[in-house]
Order: sequence, then structure tokens, then C-alpha cells
Amino acid sequence: MMKNILKAAASLTLLILSSQSFADKKACILIPMTHEAMTEITNGFETTLRNEYKQPLQFKVANAQGDANLERASLQSLRDSGCDVIAPVGTSASQMAISMIKNIPIVSLASDVSDSDRKKLNPCNIAVVHDEVSDEQQLAFIHAAYPNLKEITLFHSADDKVFPEVKSIIAVGKKFDITIKPVMATTLPDLQTASQNLPTGTQAIFVLKDSLIVSGIAQLAKVAAQQHIPLISSDDGSVQNGAGFALGVHEKQIGSDGALLAAQILNGKKACDLPITEMHKLTVFLNPAAMQKMGASVESVKQTAVKMGYPVEVM
Repeated sequence: MMKNILKAAASLTLLILSSQSFADKKACILIPMTHEAMTEITNGFETTLRNEYKQPLQFKVANAQGDANLERASLQSLRDSGCDVIAPVGTSASQMAISMIKNIPIVSLASDVSDSDRKKLNPCNIAVVHDEVSDEQQLAFIHAAYPNLKEITLFHSADDKVFPEVKSIIAVGKKFDITIKPVMATTLPDLQTASQNLPTGTQAIFVLKDSLIVSGIAQLAKVAAQQHIPLISSDDGSVQNGAGFALGVHEKQIGSDGALLAAQILNGKKACDLPITEMHKLTVFLNPAAMQKMGASVESVKQTAVKMGYPVEVM
């Protein structure tokens, strides 16, 4: 009798352990630092993955706080903490994840990792969501909305992935007869100091999808209002927090699209077999109250969006 009871108890224990291992799937996210866009991406990822993956699921979010060493340590911690899929946000975090993580699927969110890049990996363990608006699209819109704009100051960080973007947009600016003057800030105090000393002739401020600079958007909005010049960003979160307008994609959708890839991976698909997700639906995000403070034309932006076929979303 006792022997049968022990056998039954052992079987029940194995069943419980088996069900727990099945249930305890863990999706891990690494954000480079906290700001509105990162919150939107994270929320989109978590909400959609819960809906798409029909089994119980745990989430873990690590924040690198703008520090490369902390980013590396966070990835190492995620790698060793039983994550079933890891979703780094941004190109730099994705590239670091690729170099450190070989045996866990990666879903790279909002990065420029190409299909040829990932096919060179051995093993290839990465799925990708691209979100970049081309420099040509950005400047074509800005030029159409403000044809007399000739001098733009571009604030950017010292992130390695940003320098090629800065070089590219400067070159594209010349096609539209726009001079883009880059100003680098390595910390938020640097940004505050630099923003108080705009280059002579600045007619607008422009910000890329650059986490450090985006986290200081309120400071740039204050300066833009003082100087009565538009502050143009590249994401909806920045517009919510004080930029005048942006041509871009919904940040929450980046997370949602990544979650669709993650759900397929958790259900057995190989990350590298999944096609790269391209986000083509662009929206003009507009903050009329901020634009009014900057003395910038709201109607010009709206009319240009209509002419170019972009929907307008007022923040």
C-alpha cells in the first residue's frame, strides 16, 4: 500500500514539475534607458505576447540606464537567468546581444541588423524588427513643410550606431539645400549645456531615435520655445514629451510586431527562419501646444502630411 502511495506521489511530483517547466516560459527585454518610447515598446511587446502565446508566461525587463557596461552585465544576467527569448531594443543592444548570446533566440527590436548580417552568424539565432524611417523621407517631409528652413542643428549622442546616421543625414540634407550642423552630447548635463549654445543661424532642432538625446527632450523643447524654432524628432514618445512633430512609426507597434515573432519562436519556430519585419506605415505625430510655444506653423505640417499621404495623429 505504502509503495503504491509513494509511486503515486512520485508520479504527481513529476507531473507538477513537467507542467511547471512548460508553464514557466520567460520573455526578457533589455532597454538601453528609460524614456517614453521605451515604455511604449515594452508595453506593446508584453501585451501582444500575452495575447498571442496561449501559455502562462513570465516577463523580465532589464534597464541599462544608458551605460554600456551595465548593458553588458544585464545581457549576461538575462542569458544566465533562464530566458526563453531575449528582446534587446536598439542596434547597439542587439549587436551586443549577438556577440554574447548563442543558444537563446533573440528578437531584435528597432535595430538595423540586416538579413545578410544575421545569416553570417553561426548559429543564426535572431529575428528582427526594423523601424527606421529613411533620411530621404524625413528631410523630404521637413523641406516640404518648411521650404525656407536652411540651417538645422542635430543633437546626437556618442553611441557608435549614431555616427553613420549623422553622416548620412548630413549628406541627404545637401540634396534639399539644408545644412545640418551636428552637436554631440555624451551625458544629459552635456546636452543641457550644448542646448544653451546653439550654433549661429539655427532655424530648427532635429533629434534622431537616439536614446540619450530623447531622454532629454524636455530640455530641448524648452530651448526651442525660447528661440521660437521648431523641435523635430523621430518618434511619437518625444512628441508626447514636448517635441513639435515627428514622422515615424508607433513605438508600441514595434513591440507588438516583435511579440508576434517571439510567439512564433516560443511555439517552436527558429528565429532565423522568420522574415525580417519592416514597418512601412508612417504617421506624422503632432503636438500643437508645443508648436505654438515654438512659434511654428501647425497648419503647414498638417497640409504637408495630407499632400504626402501620411495620417496625422495629434498628441
